[in-house]
Amino acid sequence: QEEDRPVPLSVYTLGQQTFVLNLGLFIPLFLQDFDGAVSDTNLSLGGAGSLQWGIHLDNHWLVGVEVGGIFSKSLQENILYMLPITVKGAYIFHAYPFEFPVFLGAGMDIVKYRDQSHIDFILKPGFSSLWKYNVSWGFGLNVVYWWVPQPWAEVPNEGRMGNFLEVSATAQYSF
Repeated sequence: QEEDRPVPLSVYTLGQQTFVLNLGLFIPLFLQDFDGAVSDTNLSLGGAGSLQWGIHLDNHWLVGVEVGGIFSKSLQENILYMLPITVKGAYIFHAYPFEFPVFLGAGMDIVKYRDQSHIDFILKPGFSSLWKYNVSWGFGLNVVYWWVPQPWAEVPNEGRMGNFLEVSATAQYSF
């Protein structure tokens, strides 16, 4: 009874592209030094946004690049800015009309706080839940963990790892 089995619907094919806009909250979680001690970030809730372009390898795999940014205030009313630029890979689970991408981004994070600027490594694992409005458009929610290690060669005991969370609304256009 081969003809009685449902055929999986292929939404994406090799070379199909996706453009994504994300806007939402930046939630400072904690700082951790390389010895394991945890401390508060002393940052307020902030804003996050990003643009992403991706290309599908098949119905499940997507690779692309993402450029984003955040801002958050310190207790002293100074503004922290972070601008991550990452390459990203995603695996998409389908349950029509929903999609559930699980992804990992890695790259560089340009950080500015008061008169200090530097570039750090960033790792951004996360997942999305998208409702496909039609073949081209999808809307949903992202949850992304930001891990930013900041080893300082000049002062080794000042190094730390930033741990942050992004919760954002997303709009996806596929073409």
